[in-house]
Order: sequence, then structure tokens, then C-alpha cells
Amino acid sequence: MNKLIKPIAVILVNTILLAQAKVVSTSQSPVKVAYAGIQVTNVDPWAETELQNKLNAIFDGLNPEQFIQSKVVLQVAKTQVDSLFLDMADAQFQRVADQTGAQYVFAGKFKNVSPDESRIMIQGDFYRYNAQLKSSYRYEVLKYYERMGSEATVIQNQLVDTIPSTAYPPSFKQVAIVFGAILLVGVLFMSLTGTNIWSEGNSGNGPPPTEN
Repeated sequence: MNKLIKPIAVILVNTILLAQAKVVSTSQSPVKVAYAGIQVTNVDPWAETELQNKLNAIFDGLNPEQFIQSKVVLQVAKTQVDSLFLDMADAQFQRVADQTGAQYVFAGKFKNVSPDESRIMIQGDFYRYNAQLKSSYRYEVLKYYERMGSEATVIQNQLVDTIPSTAYPPSFKQVAIVFGAILLVGVLFMSLTGTNIWSEGNSGNGPPPTEN
């Protein structure tokens, strides 16, 4: 019986932890993230469009219900966004946050500073503003344009992926699948260790008990 208790206890503990994770993920207040877009100067239209697409992509991993796209931000807070790109100050970010209801606001401002007309060098800053702390984090950029793809990945890792409670929460189906896998592993473990799930302590090698 003692051999049976330990594996079952492990299965139950893992199940409880999974259930708690599900409850926490669904009970936390959703974090709203607003992207005000970027402003790029002194580049050809094709380069500006490509750069916008690269930076739009860093938010692809966020829960759509928590992410406010730049076009939506412009619809609800155009005046505030226009003021923001004139002065990338915390007070301007806060106005965008208040208008959109977002806890985090992202925006960037770049320009081409290459002395060589045949190449593009992007210089500027990308911001993440925390409305609760009323402070911003500024990521400085100075890269040739062809390296902006890898730079966007770094920005995503440092500024986007570190925001709490913005990824897709686990669904009930996912939790059930994980629980089923744990249960299966537990049963296989008991089988490999020679534990009979239905036994009640017959530990000897003799014949099973018989009734007289």
C-alpha cells in the first residue's frame, strides 16, 4: 500500500498546482497594452513601411484581447498621440494611457542618420511606458537598416516579453491534456515499479488468499 500512496500523491499535487495556475491566470485583472506606433523620418516610404511591420510583429505573441493596435489607439486618442510624437515625455505617455485605458504604452521615434545615401542607418528610441509607475523605459537604437530585424527581436525580448499577464492564458482543454499526461505517466511509473493499483498489501510471492 505504501508503494501506491507516493505515486498517487505526486499525481494529486501536480493536479492541484495546475488547477491553481488556471485560477490565477483567469482571475488576474487583464493588463492592457497600447501601441501608439512609430514615427520615421528621412527614409523612403518602402523602408518606413517595412520598419513599421517589423515593430508591429513584436506584439504578435500578446493576447489580442489585451492588446490595442496602433490604428485603434489613433482612433481613440489621436490628439494625445500627436502630442506624444512632438514630445516623448512621461506626461504625454500618461495622457495616451488615460485615454486608452492601457497600463502600458509603446511608441518609437526614428530617423535615418546615414551619411551614405546608398545605406540607411536608423537612430532613435523605442519606449515602454508604465502608467502605474508613471515612468518610461527608453531603448536606444543605432543600427544599419538591414540589422533592424534582429534589433526588433531584442526589443521584444526586453520590453514586450517581460510584461506580466499578457500571454495567452492556458485553456481548460490544455490543463486537461496536461493532467491526462501526468496521470498516464503515473500509471506507467507504477507499472514499471511493479505496483499493482488494485492490490491491498499482498507483498509476498505466495498464492493469493482463498476463502475456506
